[in-house]
Amino acid sequence: MTGFDLETTPIGVSSGTASVLGLVRARLMEKPTTAHVLFGEDCLRNCSFCAQARGSKSAPNHLSRVTWPRFSWDRLKGPLASAISARVLKRVCVQTVECPNSQGPALAFLRQVRAMSPSVLLSVAVTPASVARVELFFAAGATNVGLPLDAASAEIYAKVKGGSFEGAWAVLEKAAARWPGRISTHLIVGLGETEEDAVRFLVRAQSAGVTVGLFAFTPVRGTAMEKMSPPDVGHYRRVQLAAYFLKRGGDAGKIEVNDGKIVSIDLDRPGLREEILSGKPFETSGCLYCNRPYYTERPGQVMMNYPRVLTANEAEQARKESGLA
Repeated sequence: MTGFDLETTPIGVSSGTASVLGLVRARLMEKPTTAHVLFGEDCLRNCSFCAQARGSKSAPNHLSRVTWPRFSWDRLKGPLASAISARVLKRVCVQTVECPNSQGPALAFLRQVRAMSPSVLLSVAVTPASVARVELFFAAGATNVGLPLDAASAEIYAKVKGGSFEGAWAVLEKAAARWPGRISTHLIVGLGETEEDAVRFLVRAQSAGVTVGLFAFTPVRGTAMEKMSPPDVGHYRRVQLAAYFLKRGGDAGKIEVNDGKIVSIDLDRPGLREEILSGKPFETSGCLYCNRPYYTERPGQVMMNYPRVLTANEAEQARKESGLA
């Protein structure tokens, strides 16, 4: 892939990232610590929640509730290099839309950024189509590859995303076995799953060595699910607690579920109670240095994922919202 392909491709840059890089002027309540860029539009897939879906009527520069202004590589590369060198941005994450014009430029971008900095963390999020595709991104310089499954169960996957849930899991698990510790996925909470479904998903990912980033479903205007409500905050908090418990080595058998709902978690790990009291489970989860400020919530509303360390009052409130003692 030549530089020409990248230099002629407009690159979507999340509004928060663009502000940090000085490409736009905006007041940020919290600054992102990861640069997010986007390649492609008009997805071939038709996920019901996604602004880029084939049937979506959302604005083409949206993904979730974030806008992605576009810039040329010539305009982007200088500010990006400076921000990486100064450690203002500690990771670069490439989002790809499933369309013919996304993979080539995304690979070219990875090569350029890797040449710019041999040590910066570089990740990419791409549809779990094949292990061979994952290998292409690692060969281009990625340190991690995210293969978003999004849905917690086969039933929800078929309804909301279409395609084979088990087929996607097979790619995820094979990739995780080949590149241990370098594969991640996403779970969107609020698509209709039970908390038991979410725990089952988290346990399977944990067993495969896959990192999970939790997202709260966000209705986006123009999508098929625009009239659906976000998840109940208690539902999301309990899943966050279960995810953190498992991540810290907790035994899944210590998570008690009744009628699909988490009713208790036996904190059997040293120091875990103190971490929960500090609010750690309610911070943004997923890849290292990913805080995604306001990706799925609006300022002034309940913070589903805190992009920073919680205050003592915020941690106490989040624990209360979980409904667990």
